[in-house]
Amino acid sequence: MCLKVSSYVMGSYELYFCINDIEPFCQDELALYRQCAEKRAELESFKMEYANARLECNTADERANILASEVIGLEEKALRLRSNELKLERQLENSQAEISSFKNMHYFVSKQSTGC
Repeated sequence: MCLKVSSYVMGSYELYFCINDIEPFCQDELALYRQCAEKRAELESFKMEYANARLECNTADERANILASEVIGLEEKALRLRSNELKLERQLENSQAEISSFKNMHYFVSKQSTGC
């Protein structure tokens, strides 16, 4: 791999050199730079995954809160319906007791009127 150093950097001269011509410590430095770039890319990828996971978690939390509210609303409605059901059962029992009382009274009155 060959690199060109522009005339801006080197004055009026343009310089070409190959990596093989660079001193060994420079090659190590370039290898470390590549490793850093790879690790930076991995870190950015991890950050992106983490941000997406957090977004999914937040969405799931919001949905859970909505469902919890719906469950609470349904439980309250079920309690109201059960309360109404119990009231209606009491009214039915009272009505049946009244009907039975009227039947007994009718039976008693009809027995007295016939003289038996």
